[in-house]
Amino acid sequence: MKILIVKTSAFGDVIHTFPVLSYLRKKFPDAQIDWVVEKPISHLVEAHPDVHRVYPIDSKQWRKLRSLGGFFHYRTQLRSERYDLVLDLQGNMKSGLVTFLAKAKEKVGFARESVSEWPNLLFTNKRYNPPKGLNIREDYLSIVQQHFGDCEQFEDPGVVLEVSEEQRKKIEDILAQSELREGKRVLVCPGSAWHNKQLPYETLRKVLQGMPGSSFLFLWGNDAEKVFAQSLQQEFPEKSIVIDRMDLPSLQNLMSSMDLVFSMDSLPLHLAGTTTTPTFSLFGASSAEKYRPKGVQHCSLQGECPYGRTFEKRCPVLRTCPTGACIRELTSEQVLEAYDCPQGFGVR
Repeated sequence: MKILIVKTSAFGDVIHTFPVLSYLRKKFPDAQIDWVVEKPISHLVEAHPDVHRVYPIDSKQWRKLRSLGGFFHYRTQLRSERYDLVLDLQGNMKSGLVTFLAKAKEKVGFARESVSEWPNLLFTNKRYNPPKGLNIREDYLSIVQQHFGDCEQFEDPGVVLEVSEEQRKKIEDILAQSELREGKRVLVCPGSAWHNKQLPYETLRKVLQGMPGSSFLFLWGNDAEKVFAQSLQQEFPEKSIVIDRMDLPSLQNLMSSMDLVFSMDSLPLHLAGTTTTPTFSLFGASSAEKYRPKGVQHCSLQGECPYGRTFEKRCPVLRTCPTGACIRELTSEQVLEAYDCPQGFGVR
């Protein structure tokens, strides 16, 4: 059995598709599973132990006439393999082009009601809609399960991404630091791509003060987040560190050694969801039911919109709301009350 997954971007969406790999590996233990993904994300997919081959694409370069040679070389590579099945789990025009180029008898994707861009329908011959109300990870998984006529619930066991010995040594050095030798080790991920998904500094400081018996590792992704993390570390100098930026497979392995990952709705949260480590996350302008990691060990708090807006996935004014009040007006008491709930309470 040879299977090609076409899920090109973005980082979070690719991670949300990892349960499909676990499902396919369980169903077809000896299958060859390959993956088409954008080049900046390819290192993440390459680190997955269930992926045989990765085809990195650079779609931005393809749009330039001088890069047509690269496109034709890529087409030749892709068409050198004949697949039993192509799974287009992106659902747009770009992934449709890749699906069209791939050699396969069956090409599976989204049906009209759920496809991102309708021209994608021209390139698949088996199409399915995810049932309403599923977690984003279940959306992708349901397409594959429907194709195989499988109605049984699948519990994703998670994955440990592959890292080098050098990367593993760096992780061990981090964990050996004296500030982390006592108490529950909590990886704190305060940043997000959008300001309206972040908890204010003072609120987060009070929340961490309300977590006695914990030591903290602060994560950052850009210069502003680094300053934010360094300021928080100074509040807890004897039991916290700021970690340097890490590649995603290394970060995922570090997360596997944590007692808890505390995060906003962000890439680090979705990465933590691929491990067995419990998470506690905060949501405002996006739906916790839709995006928080699956499993009883993953808990979250959903902030309420004071303007009465409702949404299934993300708030329509996520990028433009001047206040972000749904998360930025959460109090430390509200967060700590949700944090203290029994394991497995889910979304509050």
